[in-house]
Amino acid sequence: MHDVADASEATGLLENLTAKQVEVLDLLAMHRTTKEIARELRIAPNTVDQRIAAVRDKWGTVNRKDTARLYARLVELCGKSTYDFSRIDAGGGEGDDDEQDLPIDPVFVLSDARPMARHPDWFDTRMPEPVGLEAFDAKFGRVGRVAAVFVLALMMAVTLAATLAIAQALGKLL
Repeated sequence: MHDVADASEATGLLENLTAKQVEVLDLLAMHRTTKEIARELRIAPNTVDQRIAAVRDKWGTVNRKDTARLYARLVELCGKSTYDFSRIDAGGGEGDDDEQDLPIDPVFVLSDARPMARHPDWFDTRMPEPVGLEAFDAKFGRVGRVAAVFVLALMMAVTLAATLAIAQALGKLL
């Protein structure tokens, strides 16, 4: 990792980055995951990882945490806003999960399995149409739900009465 001594060296390292790499690093320094960065920038997660890897190669950092830490330090040396980067721990690379770029406990969301190549707007951030009870509530509201519960209870009572009547008729036959 680079040991940056002054603002001119920091400025040189920052100017060596592309605008797209800076956008990704800004979000990375704010502790965003690859998925979150991809959604916010409306790019593929693989593209985010490629941009971070390119910066890691340029700077010789070991992992994402070191890259974010160095970026925060460079931005701070240049006198720019640091967006509360003090939360990035100041520890060295010893004992860190150097190869681990993904969260330890990734959470899979069903919407992540949606095919991305259907249209160019891969990461559409609009909420999906409600289904099931949410769709019913959206259409009929709370009163509709209460009415539906009442109708279902009535149907169950009729079904139970019919079943008992059939059982009684069969009992008389035997």
